[in-house]
Amino acid sequence: MTENKTSAVEIKGSEDFKVVRKFGLNLVFSKDENIIQYVRKIIKQLHKWIFSRKIEWLTMLIVSKETEEISEKWMFHIDVISDTSEEANLDLGSTTLTPIEDIQNGIQTIIRQISASVALLPEFEEPQTFSILVHTIGDIAHSKDWSDAGDMEDLSGENIESVQFNNFKTDVHKVSTFVTYKTRDL
Repeated sequence: MTENKTSAVEIKGSEDFKVVRKFGLNLVFSKDENIIQYVRKIIKQLHKWIFSRKIEWLTMLIVSKETEEISEKWMFHIDVISDTSEEANLDLGSTTLTPIEDIQNGIQTIIRQISASVALLPEFEEPQTFSILVHTIGDIAHSKDWSDAGDMEDLSGENIESVQFNNFKTDVHKVSTFVTYKTRDL
């Protein structure tokens, strides 16, 4: 497992975000240049690992700044369908690849589900940070911004809920998305 070494990034209030229309959806983006640069670095490395078939899971941990306990764990399982897979025999020159419209519709569906679920998740009562963990396949080379991570903790305690979202599949990848979170005592 590999972890971005950049110190955990603090989650800001709603005033630090802007709504942008993208992929046919209204999405919320950070206005904070440090967060934007942090995410860009991560996406650049993820792109390399995904296309070299070295990534298995992407996990975003939302952690209490005070107690360092995990409040939410977002997991994205990225199953790269290999050439020898029984599910698919990928021929990059083939015309049977998933149409771009189907890919965009699948991505939109997942984004809609995540957006809808965020509105239902408990609000945080204390400051939170987030960090990114990437579970890679085998030994990989990584930049100085990344390091080997220790064992990942799970959410602990009572009132833990999990939600699995729809899977998204192309001829190359299958992505499964999950969120596990602590419910708030009322």
